[in-house]
Amino acid sequence: MVKSYVDRKEFKFLENRKKFLLFALCVIALGVIFNLFRGVKLDIKFTGGAMLKYSYALDKSVSASDVSASDYMKLDKAQVAAAVKEVTGKDSTISIAQSATSEGGVKNTVTVSMSGKKTIAEDAGEQVAQKLTEQYPKVNFSLLESNSVDATTGGEFFGKCLVAVILAAIFMIIYVALRFKKIGGMSAGVTAIIAIVHDCLIVYFTFVILGFSIDDNFIAVLLTIIGYSINSTIIIYDRIRENRSIMGDKATYAELANRSLNETLGRTINTNITLLAAVLTIVIVAYIYDIRSIITFAVPMMAGVIAGAYSSMFISNSLWVTWREYRDKKLALNKVASFSKGRK
Repeated sequence: MVKSYVDRKEFKFLENRKKFLLFALCVIALGVIFNLFRGVKLDIKFTGGAMLKYSYALDKSVSASDVSASDYMKLDKAQVAAAVKEVTGKDSTISIAQSATSEGGVKNTVTVSMSGKKTIAEDAGEQVAQKLTEQYPKVNFSLLESNSVDATTGGEFFGKCLVAVILAAIFMIIYVALRFKKIGGMSAGVTAIIAIVHDCLIVYFTFVILGFSIDDNFIAVLLTIIGYSINSTIIIYDRIRENRSIMGDKATYAELANRSLNETLGRTINTNITLLAAVLTIVIVAYIYDIRSIITFAVPMMAGVIAGAYSSMFISNSLWVTWREYRDKKLALNKVASFSKGRK
C-alpha cells in the first residue's frame, strides 16, 4: 500500500539536500554534546574486570504460596553491592533479571560486574554466594558464571573489533568503486562510507544517551547496520546507473538521483517498516522479561535502522550529487584556463 502510494508521487528530494545534510549534522552535534557531558561507559570486556552471575530461588523448605516468603525474592541492589564489596573490596554494578525456562517456569538471575585492572580471587564467586545467602537466608544462590578479563586483553579485543570495522569499510569502498564506474565509482564509494560513518555515530550516541555500556553488543550492532546501510545505498546507486543509460548525459546529477530515489522509495519504506516492526517486537518482549542483553542490542539497532534509511536516501545521494557537480565545475574551469593559456 505504501509502495503504490509513493509510486504515484514525485518528490523533489535533491532540492532540499542542504536541509537534509544540516539536519544530520545537528543530530551528530547533539550526540557530541551528550557524549561530552554524560561520558561513555565501557563494559568490563574492554576495560578489564570481573563478572559474576548467579541464579537464585526460594529454599525448598519455604512454601511458594507464602506471600511473606515471596518478599525474599525481591533483592535490593544496594544490599547486593554492599555484600560484594565486603567480600571483594570492589564497587560493582548489579543487574537483576528474569527469564522463562523450557519447563514454563521463571528463572531469576543476578549479575555482578566489577571493573578494574586487577582480577578477583578464584573462590570469590563462591564467597559472594555465601554472603548473599546470609543476607537472604530463605533464598538459595548458585554461581552460574565467573569471568575475569584482564585490562590488556580487553584493550586488545576492542582494538581488533575496530580493525574489523575499518577493514569492512575499506573493502566496501573498493567494491562500490569497481561496481559503479559508470557513475563515478570512487565518489560513490566514498559517499557511501560517509553515510555509514553517520550511521555508526548514531548507534554510538544511542548507547551514550541511554547509558548503555559499550560492549560486544555495540560491535554486533555496528557490523549489522554497516551491512544493512550499504545494501540500501547500493540499490539506489544501481538505479542511478540504470537511469543514466535511460535518461542520457543531458540529465543533471540532481535529476538523475531524484528520479532514482523516487523509484526506490516504496521499496525502502516497506523494507524499513517491516524491519522496525520486527525489532520493536523484540524490544517489547525484552522489556517485559527484563532481558537487558537483548535490550542493549535491539534498541540501538532500531536507531541504526532509522539512521541507515535516512543516510542511504538523503546523505549518500546528496553528497554524491555535490561531489559530481563540483568535479564537473572544476574540470570546466580547468579547460577554460588551459584554453586561455594556449591562446596567449
